[in-house]
Amino acid sequence: MGFHKVFKNSNLVILWLSQLFSAIGDHLYVVAITWIAIKELGASAAYVIGAGTFSALFFGILGGIYADRWNRHKTMIITDILRALFVGLLPLIEWYSTLNVWHLVIISVIVSGLGTFFNPSLQASLPSLCKDSELLQQTNALMDTTHRLARILGPGLTGAFLAFMPLPHFFTLDAVTFILSAIALVFIRKAFIQMNDMNEIKHLQKSPVIDFKIAISLLKNHKVLLWALISLGMVNLCWGAVYMVGVPLFTEQILKESAGAFGLIGGAYGIGNLLSLFAVGTLKKSILFMYVGHVILGAGFIVIASAESLSVALMGAVIAAFGSPMGDIMLLTMIQTDFPETHIGKIYSFRALIGGLGLAMGTFIASFGYKIASIPSIMIIFSMLIIAVGAIGIFRIRMISTYRIKNAS
Repeated sequence: MGFHKVFKNSNLVILWLSQLFSAIGDHLYVVAITWIAIKELGASAAYVIGAGTFSALFFGILGGIYADRWNRHKTMIITDILRALFVGLLPLIEWYSTLNVWHLVIISVIVSGLGTFFNPSLQASLPSLCKDSELLQQTNALMDTTHRLARILGPGLTGAFLAFMPLPHFFTLDAVTFILSAIALVFIRKAFIQMNDMNEIKHLQKSPVIDFKIAISLLKNHKVLLWALISLGMVNLCWGAVYMVGVPLFTEQILKESAGAFGLIGGAYGIGNLLSLFAVGTLKKSILFMYVGHVILGAGFIVIASAESLSVALMGAVIAAFGSPMGDIMLLTMIQTDFPETHIGKIYSFRALIGGLGLAMGTFIASFGYKIASIPSIMIIFSMLIIAVGAIGIFRIRMISTYRIKNAS
């Protein structure tokens, strides 16, 4: 089993469980904030939902820079506590007054902004918590299951919780999970290797602008990662167009199915993700698997776009989802192992920024594309672009390997 080494490390298990509960809380938070916004604004609720995404993009690089400058363990604990306090304000407002849309927008911006400090700190801390590269890759794969498991468990939990609590208390549950995450981090504090005083002094003496320039320089000098990040942005653009916009349209207008069927496709996608994560945990570290994953992702999307029944679409979702985590895990492991620990947070933030921009552009472009051509044809075009990116990446990696072998001989 791919995660056997992780489960032997109690500190990593505690950390993973805390993040799993936090991810479930985040899912409940998204359900609540989305549903309340839709009831108040209808289709314009997209502006409320998009506020958090904009905040994450705006603060992304800054969060990575300061994740490398500050004590990461303390940064994670403080951001968890702050997120708990701000999210916890929403049910209090509802209790004493009326919860308005502008409350949701402000809290969404703040919580998403704080996440840009927590996530790079967590990812940059994992190499210190893991003793070898194999354990690190397995840990990355297991950590990646948190939001994917929440995606699978979320619909059932939503219905169960709504049976005995009002929707605003979903925010209460999310706040509780942030507190649990902070407690877990305090409990395993001895496992963290803290930055020494000299490094802290060096960071304090440097401007954040210098840190930004250093990150750019590191990326320029790492050609393999630079191309991988560009590929990530392109694939995320296509993923946003196909999965976030195309799949729900295809389900409703082509398959003539209900929202429940779309939920089944999402569940099938989550199952494919989990199957892939177990496989990735056993693979050797190689960016080649990222591009192989792109090809599988694109092929699965083509199956969905060509489906004449829900069962075929579900099969396509499992295939596509199997390729998705391969790129995420391999890219993250490369960032964690190929760069000095003092710069991992910044590089991770660049990854998040490029991926987020690609996703935003994909949904924007798709909104026009599906108006001028058929839904299946647009989905297939974007799917073929994903396959092309993967194929070019495989070709480049093979060429680099051949060149190195020739030079070595």
